[in-house]
Amino acid sequence: MLVTLSMVFCLIADPTQCHTVTPLIPDDQYLTMSNCPIAGQAEGARWVDEHPLYRMKRVRCHMGNKPPERSA
Repeated sequence: MLVTLSMVFCLIADPTQCHTVTPLIPDDQYLTMSNCPIAGQAEGARWVDEHPLYRMKRVRCHMGNKPPERSA
């Protein structure tokens, strides 16, 4: 079953400025509904290390392809 991970990050200085990131997960790191939240924490920590002005607001795991964009 295909599981997609998406994460919402917001600027620390302006929490109304948010965007969704859907990382590409390598094929050898198969996501399931049980391991997706853990992968989200790891991917989110990596992303925040590279973008220190942002804070992770939400991790979302869902069945199927990338979700449609919506406001955070």
